[in-house]
Amino acid sequence: MYILKVLVEHSSYQLDRTFDYLSNDYVETGCRVSIPFGRQKIIGYVTECYQTDKTKHQLEEEKGFRYSFIIQIIDQKPLLNKELQELAKYMAKQTLSTQISCLQCMLPIQLKPKSQKTVGIKYEKVISFIKEMPLKTPKQQEALNYIKEHPLLPVKDCPYSITVLNNIEKQGAIQIIQQEVYRNPYHENVQQNDFPLTPMQQKVVNEILLCHDFQTYLLHGVTGSGKTEVYLQLSRHIIEQGKTVLMMVPEIALTPMMVAAFKSRFGKQVAILHSKLSSGERYDEYRRIVEDEVKIVVGARSAVFAPLEKIGLIIMDEEHDASYKQESNPRYLTSQIARWRGKYHECPVVLGSATPSLESYSRALKGVYHLCSLPKRINQKPLPTIEMIDMVEEIKHHNYDLLSNKMKTKIQETLDKNEQVMLLLNKRGYASYMRCLSCDEVLKCPHCDVSLTYHKDSQTMRCHYCDYQVPFVKKCSHCGSTNVKLIGSGTQKIEEYLENNFLNARVIRYDVDSTRKKDGHHQLLKRFENQEANILVGTQMIAKGLNFENVIFVGVINADLSLNIPDFRANERTYQLLEQVSGRSGRGKKQGTVMIQTYNPDHFVLQCVKNHDYQMFYKKEMEIRQLAKYPPYCYLISVLVQGKKEEEVTWSATQMKEYLKKQLPHVGVLGPAPCTIYKMSDIYRQRMTLKVTKTDHLYETLQMMMDYYNKKGKVNVICDFNPYTTL
Repeated sequence: MYILKVLVEHSSYQLDRTFDYLSNDYVETGCRVSIPFGRQKIIGYVTECYQTDKTKHQLEEEKGFRYSFIIQIIDQKPLLNKELQELAKYMAKQTLSTQISCLQCMLPIQLKPKSQKTVGIKYEKVISFIKEMPLKTPKQQEALNYIKEHPLLPVKDCPYSITVLNNIEKQGAIQIIQQEVYRNPYHENVQQNDFPLTPMQQKVVNEILLCHDFQTYLLHGVTGSGKTEVYLQLSRHIIEQGKTVLMMVPEIALTPMMVAAFKSRFGKQVAILHSKLSSGERYDEYRRIVEDEVKIVVGARSAVFAPLEKIGLIIMDEEHDASYKQESNPRYLTSQIARWRGKYHECPVVLGSATPSLESYSRALKGVYHLCSLPKRINQKPLPTIEMIDMVEEIKHHNYDLLSNKMKTKIQETLDKNEQVMLLLNKRGYASYMRCLSCDEVLKCPHCDVSLTYHKDSQTMRCHYCDYQVPFVKKCSHCGSTNVKLIGSGTQKIEEYLENNFLNARVIRYDVDSTRKKDGHHQLLKRFENQEANILVGTQMIAKGLNFENVIFVGVINADLSLNIPDFRANERTYQLLEQVSGRSGRGKKQGTVMIQTYNPDHFVLQCVKNHDYQMFYKKEMEIRQLAKYPPYCYLISVLVQGKKEEEVTWSATQMKEYLKKQLPHVGVLGPAPCTIYKMSDIYRQRMTLKVTKTDHLYETLQMMMDYYNKKGKVNVICDFNPYTTL
């Protein structure tokens, strides 16, 4: 008989420990088992299995509790290899997360330790030819000849009826069998050879290929400098050495383009992993990786857990992007996981960006990372010229429109030349909020501390945090007045404005709402690439990685939106967003131009963008960070206290501050203070921010505090290391 130590599928802190079960058979560590848990039948994950000579009765007398036998062994071999099992333990410790949540985030839905029905292997009926023989009718003979010429023909594709096929099968000439079908998430098949590298690109490739152990490289290359070609040629060299490559992009929107680039060079050796795949497609891709059928995995954040063996290179494109930070449990930072895996496999990790994060660039300057540079575009074209449009001057000249006169003229000129335009407005929906002009009331979400946004296409007022929505009614819910006004502009309003005000404008809107459908990203970008539209208007999703040679003009409608967010990273995010979106212009043979509308054209961030001067931005922003003691001059930890009762949250947060100041006197504690969005989904939220330079006793202290409060159940405490948002 064997004793199993099992993690149960529920990821609550109260259950974050192993439970003992009995089994008559040995079960390998890392396999799932079906277990009784109270009155439930749930799934568990085995972390340990050892033999015992004692009987069930003896064990119960010795330990003082009842033992249960497992119901069923689900897996015959471990779900995760030794490396990923070790990584899960490391993540649980580093992020103070439950062990089961770390394991679940690594697996496709079909293999998660969870009791839920999922899609499995897909089969289809195919016709297998057995032998040539005389059949009863000419029709059957004709069908047999056709089947002979088309081996393993799917029944649904056969031009003969199922009755004819059944009669042939009865005579023994064919057999209808079930065959597994691979769900292919990528259907295009374009073959492309390597492009010749520039001397600067070749230097970078040679530098990285000389590395035969773990080293982190920061590839700082301006937009259009050919970073993707560097990734492709590095990958070819690594595959030729018999190793595998892990290639990550920050947004699902970028995945189709990166997949297209890698598929065109490496064909079936590439697997795709991101959340827009169907559960069946993701399962099939995962199995291809496990069965060693692929050499390269391309995907978004979760691809960092791809079960590749013998990894020879890990690449993170657009390494600065906030979407590389997981905002739900476990709150991991992708670059940290990538570097852990790089160290495990003793292989280089390449972090690429035109606008590196301040933390990464400072590490590169200190020599912690190895800095590689691509300071020029591959076609030797200059970076696009950028003009700041002062919207205060527009108002002085009585232009209260969404677009300045200069931008309107430039857009029409570009369209008249059959060239394409990209416009950025980092706000979705039609109007920001609805205000009553009689009583001054703003229509708010009843569950969150935010106003509702008007979406014209669905005629709804919608919350962008909990997705609460109500039908749009032009009437104040507070006083009943019909004297209400929609205020602000989103991408839907801009789309309508462009269609109504420009000749020959064919507009595609590219935001979360327009790309909800499966393959929505890919289809919209393909239409724009095929020039079925000449204006692409969107949120920050359009700023990164897109490469359209016919885009000559890029416009930013309101550059101040992200500058005014109460976040110490506001300057950095604004610089990155504007520099990245500017880089979408003039990537072909023609010189590109950019116009940025702002009410603050002299702000140092906008001036650095105008001059494409990352070094000046880095220098000035680092001075501000040093004065305020923010990263990279310290580590930040967000301690979020949340609960349904406001007074309980306030009291608990105050108690926690006293505890932290006593236990960690060397740590600066800011707060507690209400979050920027104080109430979200009927949960009240207060935050403390810890500024840490020494990590002595840090993890143990925070773990004890979380265990105490989370197991009491009155409030929920979340510790987020290196938080990317503090809303």
